[in-house]
Amino acid sequence: MKSRQELSGLDLGMLCSVLGRYMKLTKVDFWVDYTVLLLALLFSYSLDFRGIWIPRWSIDDHENIFATLDNRFNHVFLQVFALGEAYYPSEKVIVKRYDDRWLRDFLADAHRRNIRVSAWLNVFYSWGYAERTLDARHPINRHPNWYVEDRNGGSILEYGVEDLRRMGIEGYYLTPANNQVFDYILDIATELVEKYDFDGVHLDYCRYPTRRFIYDVSLRSRFMREYGVDPSDFGSTGFEQRFSVWGSTDLESRLQNVVRDELTVFVGELSARVKSTKPYLELSVAVKADYESASADFLQDWPRWVNDGLVDYVCLMAYGNNIGGILDKTIKIVNDPQKVAVGLGVYRLSIDRIAAQVRQVAALPFSGVVFFSYEELRKNRSYLSVLP
Repeated sequence: MKSRQELSGLDLGMLCSVLGRYMKLTKVDFWVDYTVLLLALLFSYSLDFRGIWIPRWSIDDHENIFATLDNRFNHVFLQVFALGEAYYPSEKVIVKRYDDRWLRDFLADAHRRNIRVSAWLNVFYSWGYAERTLDARHPINRHPNWYVEDRNGGSILEYGVEDLRRMGIEGYYLTPANNQVFDYILDIATELVEKYDFDGVHLDYCRYPTRRFIYDVSLRSRFMREYGVDPSDFGSTGFEQRFSVWGSTDLESRLQNVVRDELTVFVGELSARVKSTKPYLELSVAVKADYESASADFLQDWPRWVNDGLVDYVCLMAYGNNIGGILDKTIKIVNDPQKVAVGLGVYRLSIDRIAAQVRQVAALPFSGVVFFSYEELRKNRSYLSVLP
């Protein structure tokens, strides 16, 4: 993820477009706009990191992936574990795909092309809206106590799909605070890096679904040991009278800090354990792009993970139409922007919009961009034209 600042090559298409517009400008406007363009070129950065997410539903196209990518990318995030199921012959979890010849060949081919590959894992997002699996080995059946809970002690498993839709939650989440969940995820990550020649581990859905579900027994016990109060009592009759409005608000804030800290510990310990197997491996995380919302709404304090060196880098999921504000906020909060790659929403934006966003990122000291996802690129390879 290390990059050097250098002059970017002039985008001829962009220059022609700008010059065409200059013909309609006044002389003053021309020189103002020209100065902006010149400064952007002189102080731009190279896109050393050019990544793409390859989801599990694209694996069947593995024989054509590198031809489709056309040497425009140097990092692939390959999804090999999602919804409690492995897309390789795992000895730890339910197997969705028993053949791994494709995976070994894919990794070898990638390395021949100097493309790095990270094993992409859906961490806490354990099941979606589909009818629940009947497989007794799945955590949803074997370990229902592993799932997040609300303030009343109700498991997220007690909520129906329509309930989750209304709350904007993708599905059913495991709790990061449970030590058995940590061992479960660690077993998967360790198995992958020991069996296969991956260059890194990439964590997705490494967060809570919302603040509503931060009251599982593990978290409540840890909070009670430190503060002597059960978080499930927050908001109950007489609670504010006992602690005052200020005290009640302060305790809720402290609970959220405990939850963030527990998730941070999870990430740091997982990184250390994975790297103890192969020190050269890179640990990355796909994160909510707005760090304030990530922290407040999903208890995901990713700037701390970056600044404290707990992860090698993060990938912002900046899939919106306007990303300037997100980029500005991120530059100010991280110590080293080279530890940030910017994920772009190829699945929802036009080629022209993606091209403009690539230029935005290239003009700043981030490491580069990541396209979401391969499936959209396969449908329309014209998106390749926006990369150098």
